[in-house]
Amino acid sequence: MFIHNELLTCSGSGYSNYLPSVFSIFQSNDWWIDTGASIHVCIDISMFSSYQIARGSTVMMGNDSHASILGVGSIDLKFTSRKIVRLKNMQHAPSIKKNLISRSLLCRDEFKLVFESNKVVVSRYGQFIGKGYKSGDLFHFFLFDFCNKVVNHVCDSNNSVADIWHSRLCHINFGCMTHFSSMSLIPNFSTVKGSKCQACLQAKQPRKPHKAIDERCTTLLELHSDICEMNGVLIKGGKIYFVTLIDDATKYCYVFLLKTKDEAFECFKTYKAVVENQLEKKIKRVRSDCGGEYFFQ
Repeated sequence: MFIHNELLTCSGSGYSNYLPSVFSIFQSNDWWIDTGASIHVCIDISMFSSYQIARGSTVMMGNDSHASILGVGSIDLKFTSRKIVRLKNMQHAPSIKKNLISRSLLCRDEFKLVFESNKVVVSRYGQFIGKGYKSGDLFHFFLFDFCNKVVNHVCDSNNSVADIWHSRLCHINFGCMTHFSSMSLIPNFSTVKGSKCQACLQAKQPRKPHKAIDERCTTLLELHSDICEMNGVLIKGGKIYFVTLIDDATKYCYVFLLKTKDEAFECFKTYKAVVENQLEKKIKRVRSDCGGEYFFQ
């Protein structure tokens, strides 16, 4: 922590060999105190300061359903008192839809929580840490913006030392890494001949320029449309596709986020109703790649 030179930690690693559970399953971007949870749970990977991929684990929710745990790591929470609490062994379970902090794990790590009226006060060893307020049936902490905007390091147990440091150093070339290693700035590493970083390949793929055309439409509502996938990146709300509707004359573009491709037709109907009402014109033509998103039985 930058003020008071203090960083408080909460490990959350001492639960026994039983299926962990949480009892609150609502959607929120805040951090909520759950008196029935046996683990800390986070839904957003971007909040982690360190992260380790974990497969095969599940967490049981209050409605007896199970959610997959994708990884485990640490998260720093910055209270309005400028105190920073580090929650270790934080479970990443995006399907739970709510960031939950286990009261029992906080108490086990010698944090004191005092609930009074519609407020909760957190302290440790008699020193004030922060506070939270009641919202509905739960209390949520009053925090500054999260300390972590990106994951510093996401690694698989099968990754080599070279891959790990290549990711940590923002995908610099391996020649620079060899130079750093010779200066003892990073550990020595070896690379497999012909191995490639998939992220670098995807980011550096060249593209031939589009063929120039002399004419474009001069009348409104002659459209180009296509559906794209976000390269496996799941955004808020579970959307993994987006559809674009571009007017060829003005290049004005509408973008709709989709969970599945079959939602494209409903988005098109919404778009059609809006633009035809605004412009008092009818859509003349829609060009697409014939991917089937606008074809229905």
